[in-house]
Amino acid sequence: MNINQLLGFVLSLVGAIIGIVGGMVLFYLTYEPYWIAELDPVNLGEQGCDIIIRDILPIISDICVIGGVFFALSAYGFFSDEEWAVSFAVVGNTLCLLAGFWPTIPAMQMGLAPLWGIIFVPNLVIFLIMTHYVDNIPWITVLFALIMGIAYVMSFLNGVASTNRLHLYPANIALEGTRLPSIHAIFMGLQRVNWVAAIGFGVTTIGILRRPKKDWVRIVALGSAVLEVIGGYPVAVASSVTFGKLSMFFMAPILATLLLIVPLWPDLWRRLVSPEDKPSL
Repeated sequence: MNINQLLGFVLSLVGAIIGIVGGMVLFYLTYEPYWIAELDPVNLGEQGCDIIIRDILPIISDICVIGGVFFALSAYGFFSDEEWAVSFAVVGNTLCLLAGFWPTIPAMQMGLAPLWGIIFVPNLVIFLIMTHYVDNIPWITVLFALIMGIAYVMSFLNGVASTNRLHLYPANIALEGTRLPSIHAIFMGLQRVNWVAAIGFGVTTIGILRRPKKDWVRIVALGSAVLEVIGGYPVAVASSVTFGKLSMFFMAPILATLLLIVPLWPDLWRRLVSPEDKPSL
């Protein structure tokens, strides 16, 4: 086992422990306290409803544990000198980064400790070391993949926001009487679009790191950016109108708008994802 394999093995083992054990323990420690805090009248006024904890946090825990299992398989791959070891680590890392980041948002909004950062921060370090130092991917490509990963997480947040408001939709119709169509119909109509955009950005993040020369990666990036522009701006505007302040949900569509430039410009895309190669894809 050479130094890169050993480093990959250690990083994957750490990622597996953090993902599997950390995901289960943090869910146990935060699920009921976060839900109780979410049901507080003060937080209900800000958040809208308790679905983001009741229904989404268990999914996040599952994603974290699954990511940990990918890390465990990666550790085995490094130990046995398998070619797929890094690929499994990248998939596990991508899942755990999402799982570690999202729960910190409602926690901070409710004034609670962002404990799930214990998952996010080490996985961010693993991402940088695994991709550049273990797999020798150029920094420019690593950073571009990281930006794509940010779009993946931000689009996921917009999908959660749409699901959250969708849960309130019947109640808002009842409150607003016959004044239809309600602004909340926007969340109902665009919920799936944001989820699909998030999945697309996640696939693109992995593709940039593992299959950078495949043109399908660029096309998936392009489609994901278009979807988030379509689904993200209306959700952000509707959220801003609902709560009377600028919504954080603008971050995903704005980033997607900027990212549209890269896949639309094949030569720029090539320079970012495979800077060592001059021929076109």
